[in-house]
Amino acid sequence: MHITVTRAVGVLGSAGALAGLGLTGAMPAMASPRAVHSAAVHRPAPFGRVWNSWAYDPAQHDVVLFGGSTDNAAGSPGVALGTTWTWDRHWREHHPARSPSARTGAAMAYDAATGQLLLFGGSTRPGTQGGYLGDTWTWNGTTWTRLHPAAAPSARHNADLVYDPARHEVILFGGYGGSYLGDTWSWNGTTWTRLHPAASPSPRDTGSLAYDPATRTAILYGGYSTSSGRLADTWSWNGTTWTQLHPASSPGVDSPAWQSAYDPATRQLIAYGGDLSGQFGQATWTWNGSTWTQLHPAASPGPRSYGAMTYDPARRTVLLLGGSTPATRPRGIWEWDGNTWHRPGSRPGPAPRQAPSFAYDPPHHDVVMFGGENNSTVFGDTWTLRAPHGPSCTRPAHHPRGAARSSSMTPLPGSCCSSAAATGTTT
Repeated sequence: MHITVTRAVGVLGSAGALAGLGLTGAMPAMASPRAVHSAAVHRPAPFGRVWNSWAYDPAQHDVVLFGGSTDNAAGSPGVALGTTWTWDRHWREHHPARSPSARTGAAMAYDAATGQLLLFGGSTRPGTQGGYLGDTWTWNGTTWTRLHPAAAPSARHNADLVYDPARHEVILFGGYGGSYLGDTWSWNGTTWTRLHPAASPSPRDTGSLAYDPATRTAILYGGYSTSSGRLADTWSWNGTTWTQLHPASSPGVDSPAWQSAYDPATRQLIAYGGDLSGQFGQATWTWNGSTWTQLHPAASPGPRSYGAMTYDPARRTVLLLGGSTPATRPRGIWEWDGNTWHRPGSRPGPAPRQAPSFAYDPPHHDVVMFGGENNSTVFGDTWTLRAPHGPSCTRPAHHPRGAARSSSMTPLPGSCCSSAAATGTTT
């Protein structure tokens, strides 16, 4: 399979533009553009950031980026951002008449019942420094609309938000608003309703919450709270109540954060690695609706947590990018084909980082990645992983363990699809 990695070259906004957003705080040491080949297309691009809100919008056929923080550390000079960008093989900044205030850690998900993106909460200051928000907004591709429902969750950031297609509603769970929260709410397109299930997970944030079409339930695994530390429990939501599951095996006390994704090809949830109380894992686990199973593939991406995973329908693989351990930031992209892990190409791809934004872009059959951070560097670069044959690329029913793949990774300028490489890079 021939796979191409493309870097989109953009021109970052200036310090004056940041001040124009009504933000305070020193500009962080962000990546600056270097010289590129004259054929590169220079377009506006977002500032580097972390903890932004990010989702694919099927109604508008683009990826939406909102807000975020210019730094990830409490007490740092980082500031919250309040700009709206969309990605359609190039970045476009929107200037709607109304917009959510600058924030970080807002929950955002596509609501298929209304055909709009739903955004809730966040905080005006990075980390746990306060400024928690409890407002509700929708994005229709042109403008933001603030809604004033009769009831709403309390102010918080880092809540879990997932759309439940079986019941045509959005489910919100937990988050942090000065203390860890464990309440469950549903959104029906008009108002929030607090649910009072017979059982419920303990308060937490940064759990892994994903919808499982095979069982028509949402699966919550792990997370963190100060009272319980790192959590290792598994729960399912069936639209009425939470049920704690007690599988025969489990990944253990873990905080995989974003390193999980649903694989429709195998009808299983895939989880990888995680932060096991300071010992970073490298195990591959699957959830089949009733139990966790640890797999033992011939190859593995190595220990890490805080990377990003997403399913790529064009290649029928689950992709893993980035991550971190206490000592390293692993580099490169890995793909899971249902049998083992592979590196899709010989070139290194994006610089090492944790917490990047990662999503599949169906109209272009691309996987797009933006931002993330690596110690003192907050990235504002954009990369796409492309399969030239689009949706005709399919995953074989079986890959022999250790079988090599034919692929190529080429950094390209701008949003073009040619194979000409840039002579410089943007870091």
